[in-house]
Amino acid sequence: MLNIAICDDRPIQRKLLNLLIHEYEEQNGARFNLYEFESGEEIIEKFDENKNFFDLFFLDNFMKKLTGLQTALRIRDDNIACHIVFVTASDKQLQHAFMAASPLEILFKPLQQEDINKILDKVLAGKVGERP
Repeated sequence: MLNIAICDDRPIQRKLLNLLIHEYEEQNGARFNLYEFESGEEIIEKFDENKNFFDLFFLDNFMKKLTGLQTALRIRDDNIACHIVFVTASDKQLQHAFMAASPLEILFKPLQQEDINKILDKVLAGKVGERP
């Protein structure tokens, strides 16, 4: 079962992403462990407890202290195997900066079910491919 971190300082955005992931679960018979965080600092604190715990991170970029990009770069320092998806309302010109964290995808708000479906399909396909 995948462990998925959702990090956004706005509760409504976390709730929306949570609902889209649950819809994917219903449509595909999949199950995920979802964890919500409201700041980069909070997610880094949990990440530092076990650097391989999360398989997938959904990160908003503009948060109060650490940005999503800063958070992703801290995660990448210790884990290059996990998947990072930026979920942002930021200008598309920031896409180049996001590439420093080797993201799986950059999504722009408002989120769409089909975008979440594609990401979860990719991550699950990778997990199945890792099994002997």
